[in-house]
Amino acid sequence: MVPSHSGKERTISPLHWCAACRHPLKLGVVIACLLSILLLCDEPSQATYVVFTIDVCWTCGTDFQGACGGIEYGVPLIASKLEKYGIKGTFFVSPYYPPHLEQETLSNLKSLVSRGHDLQLHTHTEIFDLSRPLLNRYGKEEKRRILSTGIDNLVKAGAPRPIAHRAGGFSVDGETLQLLPELGIHIDSSVFPLWSECKVCLPESDINRFVKVGDVYELPVTLIKMVPWVGYAGMTALSLDSTIWEQQQSALNQAAHKGLPVATIFFHYHTLFKCTWSGVPYQPFEVTGPNEANITALENVLKMLSSDTRFKVVTVRDLWDIFLKNPTSLDGPSFIPYTGLYLAYIKSWRHFFGHHSVKNKIFALGPILVILIVAGGCVYRFRFRRTSRGR
Repeated sequence: MVPSHSGKERTISPLHWCAACRHPLKLGVVIACLLSILLLCDEPSQATYVVFTIDVCWTCGTDFQGACGGIEYGVPLIASKLEKYGIKGTFFVSPYYPPHLEQETLSNLKSLVSRGHDLQLHTHTEIFDLSRPLLNRYGKEEKRRILSTGIDNLVKAGAPRPIAHRAGGFSVDGETLQLLPELGIHIDSSVFPLWSECKVCLPESDINRFVKVGDVYELPVTLIKMVPWVGYAGMTALSLDSTIWEQQQSALNQAAHKGLPVATIFFHYHTLFKCTWSGVPYQPFEVTGPNEANITALENVLKMLSSDTRFKVVTVRDLWDIFLKNPTSLDGPSFIPYTGLYLAYIKSWRHFFGHHSVKNKIFALGPILVILIVAGGCVYRFRFRRTSRGR
């Protein structure tokens, strides 16, 4: 019923709608309204939780600050960038140190605690045995000692007792997962099937899902697909180190659209600076300058997440509290964002001399090589035909 010019109500019959639809402009308005309704119905009802997870593999050296030319590009810059947008990050820190670097380590860790960021346990084991740099190379009781020492060192630095763990080099195994709950750690974030040292396999139906594995919950590193049809070989982490901004934007938009409950953004304490390998134990990087591309990408991601209501940025500790209050809030589909071959090719050129440079060079130059081979074959065939005709 709608009001008429006379003030009385009249009924619009299906015939009126049919008549209206004969007019192209009116038909367009009707279609636009229907599409809007469908899009609104397809919007997820809950925001996607996003966790910034920063691996700090060494906390006892000056590369923690990442200073070059009097400017810090390491952990302090990462913390400042997050704070600029009112965001707190989860820093998976390796709190191990030789005795003579204890004060430097505790000072570095306390600086993060004082800024209100979330500190969780990252187990890099080189401090215990340089010949066994990965956690899965140790026995059960050795692992227990490594984990306990890390927890004690975090508490000594003034951080709350950790409730989450990520193994250095993703070197997690079933034995480690069994030990974590005994030490009060409820979340592991080490499962990364692209890495051979990860000895825990999840079914494909659990990729990118917050799931229970034994007595611990797994917050996996979020995977994105760059190349189709080749399985894990065509995937990478949603990481500032291994993707470009356009891929990060596409992956996050897809995650929100599909209603992925939680996504992790992964990078390292050295992501925002360029460096060379120093060869010095416990301080492996010599800072040579800022990584402007990654700094810009981080700024873009922060702007996007802080202004888009489809996302809610939390720490791992926040996420655990959310789960305890409502366990079903983190239930959702297994979904892998696909960012496309075009962006993968663009990425391979931008990272031509950077992260995984050999793979990037192959991917960047491969199509050119194929084109040259095909063109050469065509030229050869054309010349061969001309020669044959000349005879």
